[in-house]
Amino acid sequence: MKPLNNDNPSCSPISSNCVIWQGPDIACIKLCKGDTVSAVVFKLATELCTVMDTLNITNYNDALACFNLTPCGPKDFEALINFILERLCALEKCANCVPDCNSTTTTPVRSPSLIPGCPDCEIAIAPCFYYKNQFGDTITTMQLLDYVYAIGNKVCDIVSQIDIINATLVQFNTRITILENTPPIVYPIPQIVPNCILPSVPTDINIVLDALEAEFCLLEGATGLPAQIYTALTYQCVGLDTAAALGPAGGVMGAIPGWQNPVFNLSDSLTNMWITICDMRAAIANIQLNCCPTGCDGINLLLQAVVEGAGTTLRVYITGTIPAGFLQCSGLGTLFTISDSLGGSFTQYLDIITNLNNPAGIIVGLGSTPVNGSANITVSATACLTNATTGATCSTGLSYFVNNEATCPFLTLTPNETAIGYSATITASSGIYTVQLYDNLGTTLIAQNIAAVTAPFVLTGTFTGLSSSTPYRIRVLITIGESTTTCPFTPVTTQAALCPPPTEVSASIVVI
Repeated sequence: MKPLNNDNPSCSPISSNCVIWQGPDIACIKLCKGDTVSAVVFKLATELCTVMDTLNITNYNDALACFNLTPCGPKDFEALINFILERLCALEKCANCVPDCNSTTTTPVRSPSLIPGCPDCEIAIAPCFYYKNQFGDTITTMQLLDYVYAIGNKVCDIVSQIDIINATLVQFNTRITILENTPPIVYPIPQIVPNCILPSVPTDINIVLDALEAEFCLLEGATGLPAQIYTALTYQCVGLDTAAALGPAGGVMGAIPGWQNPVFNLSDSLTNMWITICDMRAAIANIQLNCCPTGCDGINLLLQAVVEGAGTTLRVYITGTIPAGFLQCSGLGTLFTISDSLGGSFTQYLDIITNLNNPAGIIVGLGSTPVNGSANITVSATACLTNATTGATCSTGLSYFVNNEATCPFLTLTPNETAIGYSATITASSGIYTVQLYDNLGTTLIAQNIAAVTAPFVLTGTFTGLSSSTPYRIRVLITIGESTTTCPFTPVTTQAALCPPPTEVSASIVVI
């Protein structure tokens, strides 16, 4: 028997659930054409169980009790039928049977000469023969002869059903054997052409599904779970819909075209977020245009300089503000003039924009120039800045006088884990030297050493009790008379801690 789903890849062709009953309907067991073989076998087995229950001789013990047959009663259903028929023949003598002209069977006529009693007696019947009379009462007894006729008819029906069941089971056995011996059909795995997660070539659908799941997990990890996304939507500022817009257009946020209220999904939330950001940018642009100086009035520069290295080096510091968009008029930088009190002078271009607010400053060598580093030095420049966007060109004068009576020494620093040693050779500028230790920001004084120096002199000292791997700054103050020169900071970092010293517990461990 060919399975109806032979062309259906979702059902295995050798499964009994795919074998369909193609015979006629059998009303007595409610078997219909189109039922699966599992349903057919179940119905047949159910009827068979009913038949076996009916043929069980123990179900008739109560009815046979009136015959007082124990222990020689019928052993099986066939013996029971033979026993009943023998009793009927003995009681009816069969010669008293007269034909019924309207039937093919004979109707027994009780002999009036029989003594009262069975078979003209009422006995209890098996539950399967219970019936309801015209008053709706359940009848549990019958006349013996009526009961015997009912049993005989039931037996005939059962025998007929068993014959049908056996014939059907033979057919089913043949068909199932054929199915079990037929090799299963191997169906090819369907293929699709992916568009983004894999190369666009025909690919087995299970491979595409695995790749799709992996990409989905990555996407979910990047965006968060749906519950997390919905939670994020709730963080929009309370009352933002009716809050005043910050941009020059005015009004309320909810009146800005495109505003979403209420927010249902991530798209709505992002729309409102970008509208808010654009509103804030418009407000900031308005502030920049009308509040804060962005043109020439926004340029504020301060020039400072110190002489280092026994007069061989000049360190120039440019601090202040230059609004965005300004460049130096010359591509070479800003031209500085450096001159001393003895008449020596030279010029040099310095990039004031790149080095603006640079704590290290700009180093200018004096060794090969006409300037005497031991004299007082004047540093000056005219800073020219231009803004190509606005067309503004601005200039500002810069000047600084270096009182070089005190020359800042060059510090040699030797840090370890918890201390920083320093040394400097003083060739000139006798006076009071104060060596100061500051934190990394140069705002908090941690310690200082003061020494009276008469040049030439080697200034040395150590700062102790410091933390390892920590940045610090050190500078020198030189006081000559009532004038104090503040030298620039020199950054330094303590070394990283090595293995800790042994404790009493660890020192007591002996390695064998």
